[in-house]
This record gives sequence, C-alpha cells and structure tokens, in this order.
Amino acid sequence: MSERLLPRKLTFRAHGRTLVLDKRAGEKPEHRLMMALLWAAYLPHYPDMRIDVPIGGRYRPDLVQLGPDGRPIFWGECGAVGAEKLKSLCARLRDTHLVFARWDRDPRAFAAQIEAALAGVRRRAPIELIGVDEADLDAIDATGTITLDPAALRLRRWA
Repeated sequence: MSERLLPRKLTFRAHGRTLVLDKRAGEKPEHRLMMALLWAAYLPHYPDMRIDVPIGGRYRPDLVQLGPDGRPIFWGECGAVGAEKLKSLCARLRDTHLVFARWDRDPRAFAAQIEAALAGVRRRAPIELIGVDEADLDAIDATGTITLDPAALRLRRWA
C-alpha cells in the first residue's frame, strides 16, 4: 500500500458515529486502517471506545474502552506486539477483552505467541486474533463509511 494514497487525516463512519484519525509521520498506513476496521467491528459492543489515548501504565492501547472503575474492559492492538507486552497484557488484564489485529490473513506465528503467553494464565475474558489484508478494505467505501461483518474478520478466539 502506497503512503501517497493515504491522506494524513482520515475520516471514517460506522454505526452512526464518526472517527477521525491522524496518520503520524513514519506510521504505516495499514496501522490506521486496521484501527478503523476494529473500531467499526467492536463499536456496537463498546460504544465508548477511544482511540490512541494514554490510560496510565507501561503500555498504551490502540483502542480501549474503560469500565466504571477506570480499568480497561476492551483493549485493541493493531500491528506488531512484542512478546513481553503480549505476555503482560494476557496476564495482567485477565478481565479485559483483548483483540490483536495483524496485517496478515494467516498470522499463525502470532497465534503461537498468544498460546505461549497464555500458558498458566487463567483468564475471564476472551482474546481474539484477527488477520486483515487488502481485501478487507473493500468494507470501506469512498466516503469512509465502513460496513463490515465482524465475524468475517475473526480468525481465532480464545475464551
């Protein structure tokens, strides 16, 4: 995907809401597009989801919804996630729905990393791994409206 094809400011619409994302210098266009797709896919379940906001702590989510107690109930990551961060999120946020999106239709290697991070961890919320590629961008029309069946994105789920 060419950097020139993606403007710096991106506007998306889904479920009667609007999302404006600023593409940062040096950021891959796929990162922002995956964020928009996850936002549209999970917005019905997490209507107060926020994008790119610090919530305290060592790691910053790409997408997050906080519960009434200020703790994350949804955490979305788009793109590369290091083994240390993955292990920390899986173990520390046991009540948080974690979603990892990769620009890869078949991210089996990352699924193996999730399996390793889950070893010995008893979670109470699901983890989902989603593979995204160019074909999924068909869900975004010329006006930025996203019409997407979230089940079409889901690759693997750990309950």
